[in-house]
Amino acid sequence: MIKDYQAFRERLARTGRLKLLPQVLRELEEAEARAKKTAPRKETAAKNPSLISGWRSIENGVLTDRTGKRALIDIYQKIIT
Repeated sequence: MIKDYQAFRERLARTGRLKLLPQVLRELEEAEARAKKTAPRKETAAKNPSLISGWRSIENGVLTDRTGKRALIDIYQKIIT
């Protein structure tokens, strides 16, 4: 990430590459979005009501699911069959 935006902009202006600024900023935003999407996170039922109970954790591309959804689906399947 660019820590000093003003210095970066001045550098582009000095080297005659100021037209690159929108492309560079767009790439930085996309990189930030990718980093946020792949960052480890933990969802709890308090934050995400669709989980019903328990939690889900996503780390290094691995989903660990400890929610109550599967148990509720199994109960529902037993009731309707």
